[in-house]
Amino acid sequence: MTLPVAEAAIADTQEARRQLLELVDSLSEADWSRPVPYGQWTIKDLMAHVIGDMTGGIVAMLVSGQLDPRTIPDIAQAYDSRPINAQRVASREGMSPQELRELLDRSFEPLFAATRQAQPKHLHWPIPMGPDYEIQTEDWLWFGYHDRVHADDIRRAVASDYQPEPLRFLPQVEEKFFWLQRHREGLLRAIYSVADEAWDEPSAYPGWTYRDILAHVASTGLRAHIGLRAMLGQRDEARLAALRDVDAWNARSIEERRGRSVRALVDEMLALRHETLRLLSRLGPEHASATMATARGEMPVLDYIDRVGIHEAEHAGHLVPASRARRWRAQHPEAAQEETR
Repeated sequence: MTLPVAEAAIADTQEARRQLLELVDSLSEADWSRPVPYGQWTIKDLMAHVIGDMTGGIVAMLVSGQLDPRTIPDIAQAYDSRPINAQRVASREGMSPQELRELLDRSFEPLFAATRQAQPKHLHWPIPMGPDYEIQTEDWLWFGYHDRVHADDIRRAVASDYQPEPLRFLPQVEEKFFWLQRHREGLLRAIYSVADEAWDEPSAYPGWTYRDILAHVASTGLRAHIGLRAMLGQRDEARLAALRDVDAWNARSIEERRGRSVRALVDEMLALRHETLRLLSRLGPEHASATMATARGEMPVLDYIDRVGIHEAEHAGHLVPASRARRWRAQHPEAAQEETR
């Protein structure tokens, strides 16, 4: 018998896929070649990624006994999606948009088959996602967030004239990107897992709604730009002074974004991260051991890059209680009783 939570997770993922396919079917032939902000993929590459491995992925590993509470933290610590994603996209390079579209129709079949095999013992193992950010294995069943993330990527690509640009970084900077990307992926997971009706509800973060948390995180890239530009010779004393008044900055940045949609806030967050990377690409060897101005005072620039990711992980953790998975649990207390029978 399939667990009710598994059926709920499948229904949510099916709805996310339905909306994604509706968007994909609206694309013109030329749209498939559009670059997706802010990386190197086209929409066609993105769809090759969205199809996944068609094996049921991490959920299949979970229900088959390949994972347990001892191994999950080690995997979470070391997992690097970048080469896996690159290989998967490259393996489908020769496929046409029509062929990719056909695969999208059935790519979730192994995942749903694995999800239906989930038992109560599989649901509540902790998964460390970053500092102060933890989910449970049950959250792996709720995979709809992934299609929602990439549906917005498609909308962004169609609405923009973005063109990829090659960026080169100091080796000391580039080695920081593993965790920077991991924490950004974890943040996007948290954002696109939030239930639509939860955004304007109070969060556990004092005085902030869940939308306020996102507005705060979305605007944080502006702080990085002030410090990095000062390092690069574009020092602005007024902005540096504003940077140091943390409470006023936070209050102002949230108020300025009052009423913006989640999609608009994510758009800003991604655009600001792209500009941060452009600024980091301008750092030379003389900057590797330099400090930069931050809200916490002067900090080595390499440490600051680490701090950016940590900050995002912390706030991603604040969004977890508003997730669709947690909302479903709160609305169906009988499910826990059934799972213990």
